[in-house]
Amino acid sequence: MSFPFKQFIEEAKLQGKSDKYIEECASYINTLESGGFPVIFSTVHLAILMKIQSDYLNFLIGERKPQNWTTKGILWRSIPPWRNKKITSQADHFQFKVYKYKKFVIKKKRGGYREIMAPNRDLKYIQKWILVNILSRYKLRDSCKGFRSGISIYDNAKVHEFSDNILKIDLLKFYDTITEKRIYGVFHSLGYAKNLSFSLAKICTFSHEKKFWDSLNTHEQILFSEHLKLNPPVLPQGSPCSPMLANIVATNMDYRFEKLGLKLNFEYSRYADDLTFSIKKGGKLPPIKFVKKIIEEEGFFVNEDKISYMNKGAKQYVTGLTTTNGVNVSKKWRKELSKHIYHCKRAGVINHLNFRKEFKNEFKNYSVLNYHDWLYGHICFINSINKEHSEKLLSDFKKITWFLD
Repeated sequence: MSFPFKQFIEEAKLQGKSDKYIEECASYINTLESGGFPVIFSTVHLAILMKIQSDYLNFLIGERKPQNWTTKGILWRSIPPWRNKKITSQADHFQFKVYKYKKFVIKKKRGGYREIMAPNRDLKYIQKWILVNILSRYKLRDSCKGFRSGISIYDNAKVHEFSDNILKIDLLKFYDTITEKRIYGVFHSLGYAKNLSFSLAKICTFSHEKKFWDSLNTHEQILFSEHLKLNPPVLPQGSPCSPMLANIVATNMDYRFEKLGLKLNFEYSRYADDLTFSIKKGGKLPPIKFVKKIIEEEGFFVNEDKISYMNKGAKQYVTGLTTTNGVNVSKKWRKELSKHIYHCKRAGVINHLNFRKEFKNEFKNYSVLNYHDWLYGHICFINSINKEHSEKLLSDFKKITWFLD
């Protein structure tokens, strides 16, 4: 829906606004609409579009102190965070404490942990609104394959199938390198006013606890020395906005590698923090030093432990899929699923599941229904990559006798 420009001009004139003011507003509106972005003048205007209280929005941003709130109008679409308190009327007032994020950690396979910061219900609604109404309208580079509607890991791997050589590089702590300042730059570059861009950046970022930065190894602490000193707000893993904002921040890096690929005749794609370069006959992979230079110039760091070359004749994987002879799920994993199905038919689901729990230390908290969904889900995933490879698995899966009561 386009902005009611004529109505705005008429109202501005009625209020006695100067021609210069109207001209500046017109320029602002045209800049945003030409980019396909919604016209927003301030946080108050943003709150109106979101249908929430502007004072509450400013509180979540950090620009207003907590106070007594009414039960009416915090968010039109959700139950307030204090829902367990008995409410006798819409006029009730009481003090409440709002947390912005719930933090928890996930262990990594290679050691260390990843801190997930999940926004509360209200903040998540606000961030989703920003994602759907603003960020999703940004045009990303074709080489960007991660967290995009209609594009999957299959599309990322497809770029590099049948390659002679593949170079894979991971970015170190991708989200943590993207600070509030950089997110402010994103919104301001879209055309939004400085104050509004700053508020939008604050909505979309949050600070780690000090112990997170203290947990970094010596090399990482050197790279993130400024973060250790200032602990700036960064993109939180768990926010619906973060993947798209990270893609936008990395757009110029994607552009530079695409252009370099045209010169050296290599293919390039990025899935989140996973960068892949590949060549066929006549192509040339970019020198690793030059790749690092571009990455660092764009404000990111290379994870030195995750640089790998895969030559033709050896197994080649891109985002978990084999690409040596076309894009496929690994043969080893397909065989593993076949074994599961075989033993379910032969010994019975319950006996097989108990065996895996006792002797393989797997599926510890799984019920038969959980296990059914796990096995069927993996077969469906294989079907999405290669239907031919999933046909026999699915046929045999249907022959299993399931007791799901």
